[in-house]
Amino acid sequence: MMMQGRLFWKILFGFWLTFLLISQLLWLGFTLYDGGHRAPPEEAMIQRLMSLQMSMAQSALQQGGQPALDALEAQWPPQERGFLRVSTTATDAEKWAPPPVPWREPPASDIPPPGGLRPPADEEHLRCDRHMSLVNAVNEPNGERYWVSFDVLRLRDETYAPRPMLILNIPEPLVWISGLGGLLFSGVLAWNLTRPLNRLRASFDRVSQGDLSIRLLPDMKRRHDELSDVARDFDAMVERLEVLVSSREQLLHDVSHELRSPLARLQLAIGLAHQNRDNIDTSLQRIEGEAARMDKMIGELLTLSRAEHQVVDESYFDLYGLVDAVVNDARYEAQVPRVTILLEADTEQDHTVKGNAELMRRALDNIVRNALRFSTHEQTVLVDLRGTEREWLLCVTDQGPGVEKNKLSSIFDPVIRIESPQSGKGYGLGLAIARKVVIAHGGHIEADNGPQGGLTVRIFICTSSDLI
Repeated sequence: MMMQGRLFWKILFGFWLTFLLISQLLWLGFTLYDGGHRAPPEEAMIQRLMSLQMSMAQSALQQGGQPALDALEAQWPPQERGFLRVSTTATDAEKWAPPPVPWREPPASDIPPPGGLRPPADEEHLRCDRHMSLVNAVNEPNGERYWVSFDVLRLRDETYAPRPMLILNIPEPLVWISGLGGLLFSGVLAWNLTRPLNRLRASFDRVSQGDLSIRLLPDMKRRHDELSDVARDFDAMVERLEVLVSSREQLLHDVSHELRSPLARLQLAIGLAHQNRDNIDTSLQRIEGEAARMDKMIGELLTLSRAEHQVVDESYFDLYGLVDAVVNDARYEAQVPRVTILLEADTEQDHTVKGNAELMRRALDNIVRNALRFSTHEQTVLVDLRGTEREWLLCVTDQGPGVEKNKLSSIFDPVIRIESPQSGKGYGLGLAIARKVVIAHGGHIEADNGPQGGLTVRIFICTSSDLI
């Protein structure tokens, strides 16, 4: 509710500020355009009617006297009668027609209701170039003199409607209508914005408390606006967090399970050493071996964490030279099982790649050694490096037993080991490290069984020009 109140007042203030700014600019524009000297159409009509009636009355008096003027007025429409006054003295005529006051737009507060008396005109109202006499002397044919006057004030009172009260040059009814409309508009808009924002805030609160099952898009997808895009991004974020948390928990569970066995063997070796002093050397060798295994496993876990969170260095290295070094190291180990490791590549090409050479070496070493581990005597491991304009493709193919098809997608997950006599004593972290490193370099990795058996691992790595 507090958010809704703050947003409501901000929207209302913005609405009123925009309304006042536009209204004042319009008033200023019309004022400058008109210049304050252009009379409205009603004033032009009053001038024409006064001029016409005065000239016709003078002509009728000059030709036939008062009877002729009465006959002329009888022919006029009822709404145009009663404005002429005829008297025999100038003093009486001036009572009906005060000094001429040409039109000038007065303040709204100075405009009386129709039929009421106007306030006396000050000197400023008397300044105008459009000037016309309202009292004229006329002589009849028999020599009698008349003064004809026109009650222009009465005509103006009957012609002009009273102007409404102005507030900052805005009519009062429009101010009230705008105020009520602004309240309604601001309330509806604030409610429409704060309702999804409050739900988003409550969802963040639930996520902070560990609830990753919350989703916003199913309830907000009908909006079809930026807020629904935020809900979609929020759901994607929560889903990613759920996967990460689940994988972390699974990794912690698997690592704990893997550490339990060497710790148990360590405790057993220590116990045997206490019971039989003659076998201390044997127990120490066992303890040393188990400690080395634990050290290796912890090192692989650190490498996995580093590959997942470390930013790839902005440096360049020769991919072919790195692959050649890894293959040479593996050939040294392949002498005992008599496994042949072949490397095929176009040495004339430029194999420059941007990234972290140490992490990439560790990833390639894990893949090649994994192929070597699953190979038997007299088998061959083929390492093939080829490239296009956008990426390099490194294929590592062995002739081992391969992997069950339903397990191909999971061999790159941490602590996943394939049940095979050749699997050895690994911890299932090598391929997981390789995938993290390849993804960090903007590539991807996949595996598939060969048509004649064996496993083929394909690594796609972006070229240095594609990463720039």
